[in-house]
Amino acid sequence: MLSPDAQMIDRRILQEARTLLAAGHDVDLLSGFECREPDAYEDRGLRVKRYRYDWQDRRRERLRTQLGPVAGQIAWPFVRLANRALDGANAFEAFVLEKVLQHSFDVVHVHDFPMLRTGVMAAKARGVPVIYDSHEFYPVQSCFSPEDQKRYLAMERKLVRDCAQVITVNPYIARMLAEAHDTPEPEVILNACEVPETTSNDLDSEERRRRRVEKGLPPDAFIFVYQGWLSPERNLEPMIEAMAAQPSSVALLVVGYGDYLATLEQLAETHGVRDRVIFYGRVESDDLPALTQLCDVGIIPYRAVDEMHRYCSPNKLFEFISAQIPMLASDLPYLRDVIAGHEIGWLGNLEEPLGFARLMQQVIADKTGIAAARRNLPKAAAELNWDVEGRKLVAIYDRLAMMAKTEKVASR
Repeated sequence: MLSPDAQMIDRRILQEARTLLAAGHDVDLLSGFECREPDAYEDRGLRVKRYRYDWQDRRRERLRTQLGPVAGQIAWPFVRLANRALDGANAFEAFVLEKVLQHSFDVVHVHDFPMLRTGVMAAKARGVPVIYDSHEFYPVQSCFSPEDQKRYLAMERKLVRDCAQVITVNPYIARMLAEAHDTPEPEVILNACEVPETTSNDLDSEERRRRRVEKGLPPDAFIFVYQGWLSPERNLEPMIEAMAAQPSSVALLVVGYGDYLATLEQLAETHGVRDRVIFYGRVESDDLPALTQLCDVGIIPYRAVDEMHRYCSPNKLFEFISAQIPMLASDLPYLRDVIAGHEIGWLGNLEEPLGFARLMQQVIADKTGIAAARRNLPKAAAELNWDVEGRKLVAIYDRLAMMAKTEKVASR
């Protein structure tokens, strides 16, 4: 498995790897090639390797070694130009490819677009299939210029034709990928969670209060929770500002990390809510359920800044379902399908602080709605969980193994 995740490895990746291990496969996860320090470890049978790329073009150094410093320096521009013309690996891709080819494998499972070209190169070098696991419609992100979007779309369109199977995270993105690249729709494997040992519905008020104290949370507050990456495009500022309109009995738990943390902390200070906005920091995915289930309502405040965000199906959606807490979310297509479809929360426009604050107040006051959502959550969790989604992944690998066996027999 290949992943660009250099900080925390995405829960989806770890779940997929563990599911394949349980099905009898050997899995090496190469995740993060720009880590602060290289690392290698084993976690419950999963071999994980992390790398540090120094951003020095290693091909230039090889030329200098082989031809001498002067001749190597002269030859380098021509080699680089020829390599681009032949659609060869750039320096970073060459580094990743070198690490991949140090391993034995019969499938390359690529997580997200940044690793796709290298994954295809590695698969071709070994004559094995590629599975492309597209966690999002990466090329259409608003942070890219129109020229880069066009270039990335063209590259993805070309590379998916070298993939034995494309997987993605919801039906909307599956249709978008199929239409953009003129291919069959990818298989949908949701970002669902493993079934937890306990949920919010399993805790009586005294037990929840006791566990809150253990976690450093206010024992009697009505707690909203946001969990995930902290960045400007996530529409987190109105959420912080909306807390100023809430009574003192309401708290907001922010679980996550990112460069935007300091900005959000300052915003909470400015609006006089720093004592009620709890910045909890990074929590590993395995430890997150025990924290999430202690909260009252989850928040998904995304804005449709681009098509990727408009049709998002974030991890936190399924984490809230798994923990069986209702949620307040932006009215976006897939979020609407799940939340309104299962009647497990509230949808609205969360882009402005005033509207955000009113919706939070509406949720707090809606005791009947909260009770109804809690009654509906077990059914949603029974349908939307990793036991269901993981079986789809195993079936894909079984099909690939059968195809390989058939081709081997036919070639005799």
